[in-house]
Amino acid sequence: MRRAPQLAVLAAGAVLAASAAAPPAAADPRPPGHDIGREALAENDGWASADGGTTGGAAAADADVSTVRTWDGLKEAVRGDHPKIVYVEGDISAMTGAGGAPLECADFADPAYDWDAYVEAFDPGHWEGGEDGPLAEARDRSYRAQREHVLLTPGSNTTIVGVGDASLSDGGILLESVDNVIVRNLGVHDSYDCFPEWRGEDWDAEFDNIEVSRSSHVWLDHLTLTDGDTSDAGLEEVYGEQVDRHDGMIDIVRGSDLVTVSWNVLDGHDKTMLYGNTDSNDHGDRGRLRVTVHHNLFTGLTQRVPRVRYGQVHVYNNHYTHGPKSDYEYLYSWGAGVESGIYAQNNSFDMGPGIAPEDVIVSWRGTALYEEGSLFGGRYVDLLGAYNEAHPDEPLSSDVGWEPERHGKIHPTRAVPHLVPAKAGAGRLH
Repeated sequence: MRRAPQLAVLAAGAVLAASAAAPPAAADPRPPGHDIGREALAENDGWASADGGTTGGAAAADADVSTVRTWDGLKEAVRGDHPKIVYVEGDISAMTGAGGAPLECADFADPAYDWDAYVEAFDPGHWEGGEDGPLAEARDRSYRAQREHVLLTPGSNTTIVGVGDASLSDGGILLESVDNVIVRNLGVHDSYDCFPEWRGEDWDAEFDNIEVSRSSHVWLDHLTLTDGDTSDAGLEEVYGEQVDRHDGMIDIVRGSDLVTVSWNVLDGHDKTMLYGNTDSNDHGDRGRLRVTVHHNLFTGLTQRVPRVRYGQVHVYNNHYTHGPKSDYEYLYSWGAGVESGIYAQNNSFDMGPGIAPEDVIVSWRGTALYEEGSLFGGRYVDLLGAYNEAHPDEPLSSDVGWEPERHGKIHPTRAVPHLVPAKAGAGRLH
């Protein structure tokens, strides 16, 4: 299997190679005025403002402030747990090596791995399960080699902020076992998995645009997340199942806590936002996974916006759209999982033909979901009531056992379809 470099990657590689050879800029490339790199999360702006708040690298010494233009430079700049601010310029592709040279999937493939041989070995027509064997082990080594290169793993007390229209492509951000991290004003596109795994029933890709794992005090703000030039919906089918190349867009898992997700654009994706990745409490999820999701624009998404287990999740002033031109079919938006407490307020839905109010909510062993002030197709609709009427054998209670106390202004729902598209996403902060 071989993935040809995208034209954007090639162009980025040329720019990065040129910038690597150029002398340092004579002046600060950041626009004048307020320095968003030193901006902390506002008091009461969602769950990430609790227990001391989220400051990222706001207290960084001048020596720990840097501007990066290459993938290698970015990976180096975010290391360590000391306060630091990292400004990102331009489009940086994770599928680039030293000097910005473009990479392909083949550059990470283990010598024993072959896509066609892998597909043949696991053909359900003759595979009976049991030991995975050498090809599966070679696939795993290949996946791990790519993972090591294309995932950005910042340390604690870090702020990453885009300068103007900046983005990361062909990789993702993994916040693993860290505290106090801010990522703002940045595009993150096409977290492409070169080596998806056959799990006996479906294909599994592993990379998220952003994954928050075993971490706390995280603010994700004014980001634009997409699948780039790779739509899973248009990819090949093998064994009658679509070969996925992407996992989640913003997954918050393994006991992570105190996260605010604000003013982002998430566009064109399947499994979008998973909060809590298992029905068990193996990761100590109970009492954690407290997340605020506000003023985000969600367009053309299939499901999990969000899907929640255990967590107390405040979902307010978000705008959801899905139309016939989307590459991805619509399944649902709010997934109520085990012991979850979604508290939804003043959200707006502009959905295409065939999508009804009762489709917005799905229960995944959940028992409750609170919802008020929802607009659906320009009309105020009781979405929880519509769900319960359509599912009389598994109704959801409106008593989630908590009420949000930490939040900014909750706008009237009729303002949301105009306010959010005008202000959400990367490139809007200066």
